[in-house]
Amino acid sequence: MVLTGRAASDVRGCGYGEHLLVWSWRRIVGGRFHCPVMAREFTEACGEAGDEVLLALCTFLKALAFASRRRLIFRAPDPFGVTSDERQVLTLLAAAQGEDHALFQAHLRWLAHPERRHDLQVAAYALATALKVHHLPLALPQSATPDSSERPYAVVRGLGRD
Repeated sequence: MVLTGRAASDVRGCGYGEHLLVWSWRRIVGGRFHCPVMAREFTEACGEAGDEVLLALCTFLKALAFASRRRLIFRAPDPFGVTSDERQVLTLLAAAQGEDHALFQAHLRWLAHPERRHDLQVAAYALATALKVHHLPLALPQSATPDSSERPYAVVRGLGRD
């Protein structure tokens, strides 16, 4: 997975669930796996199950890195901007949570190698369900045209194929 310095769209219209996911996976992809602030946020959002929901996110990110057809671009920590890849992952999870199977399958096919889709599907549904159970609904992101100036500036080793 790759961090980038440019944003393709904005998450200001999104809810707390989307913000928590984007903020957390940026920290995780950036190498901050054991972050007490992130653990506290998940505990505040999900109560005693915060650790399990955070683990579901980590499992999902590992499955995404393993199954991905290409390197995904994640933006350096910024509270508002999201890349087209981040938006696509949010759409995958929102479709899983909202039981929109056609949309989910379309994004799954775009993101994952055919032989690795099942693992990503299981991880996505597990995370989406965990978030839904803890009252963190995910809305489908507003579509936006990707910014043609998105350029990677850092490759995160160990989470994807290099």
